[in-house]
Amino acid sequence: MRIHFKTLAICFLFSSIGLHTIAQDYYGGGNGSWRKKPDDSNKPKDKDGTNPEPSGYMSINFGLSYPEGSYGAGYGNVYGGYAQSGTIYHFSFAFPIDHSNFGLAFMFGSSSNNYDINTFINYNNTHDPYAYYEAGPGSNNVYQQSSIMGGLYVTAPVGRLSIDGRLMIGALLNSLPEQYYGKVDTSNAVNVYDLPTTYPTSFAFDAGIGIRYLIAKFGHRQLCAMLNVDFLYSKVSYSATEVLDYTPYSTANSITYESYPTITGTMTISQVNATIGLGYQFGK
Repeated sequence: MRIHFKTLAICFLFSSIGLHTIAQDYYGGGNGSWRKKPDDSNKPKDKDGTNPEPSGYMSINFGLSYPEGSYGAGYGNVYGGYAQSGTIYHFSFAFPIDHSNFGLAFMFGSSSNNYDINTFINYNNTHDPYAYYEAGPGSNNVYQQSSIMGGLYVTAPVGRLSIDGRLMIGALLNSLPEQYYGKVDTSNAVNVYDLPTTYPTSFAFDAGIGIRYLIAKFGHRQLCAMLNVDFLYSKVSYSATEVLDYTPYSTANSITYESYPTITGTMTISQVNATIGLGYQFGK
Protein backbone atom coordinates (compact mmCIF):
# COMPACT_ATOMS: atom_id res chain seq x y z
CA MET A 1 0.00 0.00 0.00
CA ARG A 2 1.52 3.29 -1.10
CA ILE A 3 -0.32 6.52 -0.27
CA HIS A 4 1.74 9.63 -0.93
CA PHE A 5 1.53 12.95 0.88
CA LYS A 6 0.19 14.75 -2.21
CA THR A 7 -2.79 12.38 -2.29
CA LEU A 8 -3.54 13.01 1.37
CA ALA A 9 -3.30 16.77 0.83
CA ILE A 10 -5.91 16.55 -1.93
CA CYS A 11 -8.17 14.47 0.33
CA PHE A 12 -7.77 17.02 3.08
CA LEU A 13 -8.73 19.84 0.71
CA PHE A 14 -11.93 18.07 -0.29
CA SER A 15 -12.78 17.31 3.31
CA SER A 16 -12.67 21.01 4.16
CA ILE A 17 -15.52 21.81 1.74
CA GLY A 18 -18.07 21.41 4.47
CA LEU A 19 -19.29 24.93 5.16
CA HIS A 20 -22.81 25.79 4.09
CA THR A 21 -24.10 29.22 3.00
CA ILE A 22 -27.12 29.85 5.19
CA ALA A 23 -29.80 32.11 3.75
CA GLN A 24 -31.16 34.52 6.36
CA ASP A 25 -34.17 36.77 6.64
CA TYR A 26 -35.28 39.31 9.23
CA TYR A 27 -38.24 39.48 11.53
CA GLY A 28 -39.34 41.95 14.12
CA GLY A 29 -38.29 41.20 17.62
CA GLY A 30 -40.48 43.76 19.33
CA ASN A 31 -39.85 47.41 20.28
CA GLY A 32 -38.70 48.11 16.72
CA SER A 33 -35.71 45.74 16.96
CA TRP A 34 -34.69 43.40 14.19
CA ARG A 35 -32.89 40.08 14.47
CA LYS A 36 -31.54 37.59 11.96
CA LYS A 37 -33.27 34.24 11.72
CA PRO A 38 -31.51 31.38 9.87
CA ASP A 39 -33.46 29.57 7.19
CA ASP A 40 -32.56 25.91 7.68
CA SER A 41 -35.23 24.43 5.44
CA ASN A 42 -32.67 23.25 2.88
CA LYS A 43 -30.14 21.80 5.33
CA PRO A 44 -29.73 17.99 5.39
CA LYS A 45 -31.74 16.19 8.02
CA ASP A 46 -30.91 13.50 10.53
CA LYS A 47 -33.30 10.55 10.78
CA ASP A 48 -34.97 12.26 13.73
CA GLY A 49 -35.66 15.35 11.61
CA THR A 50 -33.04 17.60 13.18
CA ASN A 51 -30.31 19.41 11.31
CA PRO A 52 -26.79 17.97 11.78
CA GLU A 53 -24.33 20.32 13.42
CA PRO A 54 -20.52 20.20 13.40
CA SER A 55 -19.47 17.86 16.20
CA GLY A 56 -16.34 16.93 18.05
CA TYR A 57 -15.26 13.52 19.24
CA MET A 58 -13.12 11.47 21.59
CA SER A 59 -11.98 8.07 20.33
CA ILE A 60 -9.53 5.22 20.56
CA ASN A 61 -8.34 3.58 17.33
CA PHE A 62 -6.31 0.52 16.37
CA GLY A 63 -4.85 -0.43 13.03
CA LEU A 64 -1.91 -0.99 10.72
CA SER A 65 1.18 1.09 10.03
CA TYR A 66 2.78 1.00 6.56
CA PRO A 67 6.36 2.34 6.18
CA GLU A 68 6.86 4.69 3.23
CA GLY A 69 9.86 5.86 1.21
CA SER A 70 13.35 5.23 2.57
CA TYR A 71 11.89 4.15 5.91
CA GLY A 72 10.46 1.00 4.36
CA ALA A 73 13.16 0.55 1.69
CA GLY A 74 14.77 -2.90 1.65
CA TYR A 75 18.18 -1.93 0.27
CA GLY A 76 21.32 -0.04 1.31
CA ASN A 77 24.09 -0.70 3.83
CA VAL A 78 23.54 2.25 6.16
CA TYR A 79 21.62 2.43 9.42
CA GLY A 80 17.90 3.11 8.97
CA GLY A 81 15.23 1.78 6.67
CA TYR A 82 14.20 -1.88 6.45
CA ALA A 83 11.05 -1.16 8.48
CA GLN A 84 8.21 -3.65 8.04
CA SER A 85 4.45 -3.16 8.30
CA GLY A 86 3.40 -2.96 11.92
CA THR A 87 0.66 -1.93 14.30
CA ILE A 88 -0.52 1.35 15.75
CA TYR A 89 -3.04 2.61 18.27
CA HIS A 90 -3.92 6.13 19.24
CA PHE A 91 -6.21 8.14 21.48
CA SER A 92 -7.55 11.30 19.87
CA PHE A 93 -10.07 14.05 20.47
CA ALA A 94 -11.25 17.14 18.64
CA PHE A 95 -13.83 19.84 19.19
CA PRO A 96 -15.24 22.62 17.00
CA ILE A 97 -14.80 26.26 17.95
CA ASP A 98 -18.04 28.22 18.52
CA HIS A 99 -20.21 25.63 16.69
CA SER A 100 -18.25 26.15 13.46
CA ASN A 101 -16.85 23.56 11.07
CA PHE A 102 -13.32 24.28 12.30
CA GLY A 103 -11.66 23.39 15.57
CA LEU A 104 -8.72 21.90 17.43
CA ALA A 105 -7.50 18.30 17.27
CA PHE A 106 -5.12 16.30 19.48
CA MET A 107 -3.68 12.81 19.14
CA PHE A 108 -1.55 10.59 21.36
CA GLY A 109 -0.36 7.42 19.67
CA SER A 110 2.13 4.58 19.60
CA SER A 111 3.35 2.44 16.70
CA SER A 112 5.67 -0.55 16.33
CA ASN A 113 7.44 -1.78 13.17
CA ASN A 114 9.93 -4.64 13.04
CA TYR A 115 13.43 -3.93 11.72
CA ASP A 116 14.15 -6.47 8.98
CA ILE A 117 17.83 -7.13 9.68
CA ASN A 118 17.75 -10.37 7.66
CA THR A 119 16.98 -8.42 4.47
CA PHE A 120 19.78 -6.02 5.43
CA ILE A 121 22.17 -8.99 5.70
CA ASN A 122 20.98 -10.48 2.40
CA TYR A 123 21.53 -7.15 0.64
CA ASN A 124 25.10 -6.91 1.90
CA ASN A 125 25.89 -10.50 0.97
CA THR A 126 24.59 -9.84 -2.53
CA HIS A 127 26.47 -6.56 -3.02
CA ASP A 128 29.75 -7.34 -1.25
CA PRO A 129 31.31 -10.41 -2.88
CA TYR A 130 34.47 -10.14 -0.72
CA ALA A 131 32.80 -10.74 2.65
CA TYR A 132 30.22 -12.87 4.37
CA TYR A 133 27.65 -11.18 6.60
CA GLU A 134 25.53 -12.77 9.30
CA ALA A 135 22.92 -11.31 11.66
CA GLY A 136 23.81 -11.21 15.33
CA PRO A 137 21.59 -11.87 18.37
CA GLY A 138 20.15 -8.35 18.61
CA SER A 139 17.68 -7.96 21.44
CA ASN A 140 15.61 -5.06 20.09
CA ASN A 141 15.00 -5.30 16.34
CA VAL A 142 11.99 -2.94 16.45
CA TYR A 143 11.21 0.65 15.50
CA GLN A 144 8.90 2.11 18.14
CA GLN A 145 7.42 5.61 18.20
CA SER A 146 5.17 7.46 20.60
CA SER A 147 3.61 10.64 19.24
CA ILE A 148 2.17 13.73 20.91
CA MET A 149 0.37 15.82 18.30
CA GLY A 150 -1.89 18.85 18.20
CA GLY A 151 -3.30 21.12 15.52
CA LEU A 152 -6.36 22.09 13.49
CA TYR A 153 -9.23 20.09 12.10
CA VAL A 154 -12.22 20.66 9.82
CA THR A 155 -15.43 18.66 9.82
CA ALA A 156 -18.32 18.36 7.37
CA PRO A 157 -21.51 16.75 8.75
CA VAL A 158 -23.86 14.99 6.34
CA GLY A 159 -26.72 13.40 8.24
CA ARG A 160 -25.27 10.76 10.57
CA LEU A 161 -21.94 10.91 8.73
CA SER A 162 -19.10 13.35 9.42
CA ILE A 163 -15.98 13.76 7.30
CA ASP A 164 -12.96 15.07 9.23
CA GLY A 165 -9.60 16.43 8.12
CA ARG A 166 -6.59 17.09 10.37
CA LEU A 167 -3.26 18.90 10.18
CA MET A 168 -1.10 18.46 13.28
CA ILE A 169 2.44 18.97 14.48
CA GLY A 170 4.19 17.66 17.56
CA ALA A 171 6.90 15.43 18.96
CA LEU A 172 7.90 11.88 18.13
CA LEU A 173 9.57 9.88 20.91
CA ASN A 174 11.59 7.24 19.09
CA SER A 175 13.14 3.93 20.03
CA LEU A 176 15.45 3.00 17.16
CA PRO A 177 16.40 -0.67 16.73
CA GLU A 178 19.68 -2.29 17.65
CA GLN A 179 21.81 -3.25 14.64
CA TYR A 180 23.97 -6.29 15.44
CA TYR A 181 25.80 -8.25 12.74
CA GLY A 182 29.13 -9.83 11.86
CA LYS A 183 31.31 -9.88 8.76
CA VAL A 184 34.05 -12.29 7.70
CA ASP A 185 36.37 -10.95 4.98
CA THR A 186 38.63 -12.75 2.52
CA SER A 187 41.49 -12.96 5.05
CA ASN A 188 39.12 -14.69 7.50
CA ALA A 189 39.26 -11.70 9.83
CA VAL A 190 36.07 -11.30 11.83
CA ASN A 191 34.34 -7.94 12.39
CA VAL A 192 31.40 -7.70 14.78
CA TYR A 193 29.27 -4.52 14.77
CA ASP A 194 26.82 -3.72 17.56
CA LEU A 195 24.98 -0.40 17.30
CA PRO A 196 22.73 -0.20 20.38
CA THR A 197 19.19 1.09 20.71
CA THR A 198 18.88 4.87 20.88
CA TYR A 199 16.00 7.07 22.04
CA PRO A 200 16.00 10.36 20.10
CA THR A 201 13.11 12.84 20.09
CA SER A 202 12.15 14.53 16.84
CA PHE A 203 9.70 17.04 15.38
CA ALA A 204 6.80 15.38 13.55
CA PHE A 205 4.01 16.27 11.12
CA ASP A 206 0.68 14.46 10.65
CA ALA A 207 -2.00 14.93 7.98
CA GLY A 208 -5.11 12.80 8.06
CA ILE A 209 -8.66 12.28 6.94
CA GLY A 210 -11.39 10.35 8.72
CA ILE A 211 -15.02 9.31 8.53
CA ARG A 212 -17.31 9.11 11.54
CA TYR A 213 -20.69 7.42 11.55
CA LEU A 214 -23.20 7.92 14.35
CA ILE A 215 -24.25 4.46 15.54
CA ALA A 216 -26.62 5.24 18.41
CA LYS A 217 -27.81 8.00 20.69
CA PHE A 218 -28.32 7.56 24.42
CA GLY A 219 -29.67 10.92 25.49
CA HIS A 220 -26.80 13.32 24.93
CA ARG A 221 -24.38 10.41 24.58
CA GLN A 222 -23.56 9.56 20.99
CA LEU A 223 -21.63 6.44 20.00
CA CYS A 224 -19.80 6.59 16.68
CA ALA A 225 -17.62 4.31 14.56
CA MET A 226 -14.50 5.77 12.94
CA LEU A 227 -12.23 5.05 10.01
CA ASN A 228 -9.02 7.14 9.74
CA VAL A 229 -6.04 7.35 7.39
CA ASP A 230 -3.03 9.42 8.50
CA PHE A 231 0.36 10.24 7.06
CA LEU A 232 3.10 10.71 9.68
CA TYR A 233 6.50 12.21 8.83
CA SER A 234 9.58 12.99 10.90
CA LYS A 235 13.30 13.56 10.32
CA VAL A 236 15.21 11.87 13.14
CA SER A 237 18.80 12.63 14.19
CA TYR A 238 20.62 9.93 16.15
CA SER A 239 23.95 9.43 17.88
CA ALA A 240 25.19 6.17 19.38
CA THR A 241 28.40 4.57 20.57
CA GLU A 242 28.98 1.42 18.57
CA VAL A 243 30.89 -1.59 19.89
CA LEU A 244 33.24 -2.82 17.15
CA ASP A 245 35.19 -6.06 17.63
CA TYR A 246 37.95 -6.95 15.17
CA THR A 247 39.60 -10.36 15.26
CA PRO A 248 42.36 -10.90 12.68
CA TYR A 249 42.85 -14.48 11.48
CA SER A 250 45.80 -16.31 13.06
CA THR A 251 46.53 -20.00 13.27
CA ALA A 252 48.60 -19.52 16.43
CA ASN A 253 46.60 -16.99 18.41
CA SER A 254 43.48 -14.93 17.84
CA ILE A 255 43.33 -11.59 19.63
CA THR A 256 40.19 -9.46 19.52
CA TYR A 257 40.61 -5.69 19.36
CA GLU A 258 37.68 -3.63 20.56
CA SER A 259 36.87 -0.02 19.68
CA TYR A 260 33.96 2.32 20.36
CA PRO A 261 33.30 4.66 17.43
CA THR A 262 30.49 7.22 17.64
CA ILE A 263 27.91 6.76 14.88
CA THR A 264 25.77 9.79 13.97
CA GLY A 265 23.30 10.45 11.21
CA THR A 266 19.69 11.17 10.26
CA MET A 267 16.89 8.95 9.07
CA THR A 268 13.35 9.54 7.88
CA ILE A 269 10.34 8.11 9.65
CA SER A 270 7.39 8.20 7.25
CA GLN A 271 4.37 5.95 7.47
CA VAL A 272 0.73 5.69 6.46
CA ASN A 273 -1.51 4.61 9.33
CA ALA A 274 -4.94 3.10 8.68
CA THR A 275 -7.08 2.66 11.81
CA ILE A 276 -10.62 1.89 12.93
CA GLY A 277 -12.17 2.60 16.29
CA LEU A 278 -15.08 3.63 18.45
CA GLY A 279 -15.70 7.05 19.89
CA TYR A 280 -17.92 9.36 21.82
CA GLN A 281 -19.30 12.17 19.69
CA PHE A 282 -20.03 15.58 21.14
CA GLY A 283 -23.31 17.01 19.88
CA LYS A 284 -26.87 17.86 20.66
